[in-house]
Amino acid sequence: MEFHEITARDAEWARPRLEGAGFRSCEFAFANVYMWSHVYDTEIADHRGFVVARNVGHTHHHFLYPVGGTDLAGVLADCVQEAQDAGKGPMFYSIPESELEKVEAALPGRLRFWEERDDQDYLYAAADLRDLPGKKFQKKRNHISRFCKDHPEYRFEPITPDNLPEVRAFNNQWCKVYGCDADEGLAREHRAIEMVFDHYFELGLVGGLIRTEAGLVAFCYGSKISNEVLGTHVEKAWHDVNGAYPIINREYARAFGGGYQYINREEDLGEEGLRKAKLSYSPVILEKKYYAVLRDEA
Repeated sequence: MEFHEITARDAEWARPRLEGAGFRSCEFAFANVYMWSHVYDTEIADHRGFVVARNVGHTHHHFLYPVGGTDLAGVLADCVQEAQDAGKGPMFYSIPESELEKVEAALPGRLRFWEERDDQDYLYAAADLRDLPGKKFQKKRNHISRFCKDHPEYRFEPITPDNLPEVRAFNNQWCKVYGCDADEGLAREHRAIEMVFDHYFELGLVGGLIRTEAGLVAFCYGSKISNEVLGTHVEKAWHDVNGAYPIINREYARAFGGGYQYINREEDLGEEGLRKAKLSYSPVILEKKYYAVLRDEA
């Protein structure tokens, strides 16, 4: 298995296979894999026609569930062997629930599976985020109405080569205001976003910004995960601008979600505030993502 450091150019061959797999979790968006590669030291290989992404940990080699080829048993066995040759255990992650029987059949009796609530992706009906219909979205509509009243001249603009420098400047200022220098999680996310901005248009991303009389107040971007799912990877707004987050969420869905059944706004990682915010938009699916390790491991 010939792994190399993941680059934006890998999108040319890996993106079509990841999107073509038809899975719904955010890990199957190439832009997401690339974005976090500096955190997890992600490497990638084109092996047996599969996209194989690997993160090397202290005790395990972590493999994204491989997609793209036909010999699943062969590629999973090769991953197990590759990890063991390095003196590590193999771990597979983001296995869709629909694939568990196939994985078990490929490595019969050898794997232990589990999933965690904190890792479940929030999937919303794209039409819900576009239209915010009914009583359950009344508070969201109220926030947007307040925003529109406060900023009647606001504009939503798709991110283009012309305004991307403004978005980068906004992101840098957001980072300073909300303490990236004191929060390692925010600092890692900031570096990930900057990596994406370096190759934004190569990665197949779509996104937009909200502009008011005072300048930019929010931006958002994401990418296709499958034919039925659009992902939202990053969303930033000024916290003290009432309605800034709801308006960018709605405008992103309206601008880019029309051809999709679902919008995936990713997991909450067990953060109470983030979980409350994501549940407030009434997800229609909590997408489970399974892990697997060898049964003979402790």
